[in-house]
Amino acid sequence: MSVLPKTRDEWIALPLFPFKAWVLFAFPFYLLVHSYAVAEHMRYGTGVLGEAVIGGYMLSVVVLLIGALIQSIICGRGTATRTLLYAVASIILIFSVYRF
Repeated sequence: MSVLPKTRDEWIALPLFPFKAWVLFAFPFYLLVHSYAVAEHMRYGTGVLGEAVIGGYMLSVVVLLIGALIQSIICGRGTATRTLLYAVASIILIFSVYRF
């Protein structure tokens, strides 16, 4: 088991890991905090947190799209597609969290 990446494709995917993790963990964390705020009858408990989550998702979309473009040029097949799917999931979550 190795901690550091060994191939060029893994090194290119390494900086994208925090943004992919954000896409997976931010929305469940937001739901957890929101349910706690509702249970404690707080009025404005999740407003600032919701804005931070949406800002993180917007940043993730930009970084993941740029990363997918770089991966499509440099890396092997499939890596750019997976990164693009994370960006699409982030766009979907933006519209599910953001209230127009």
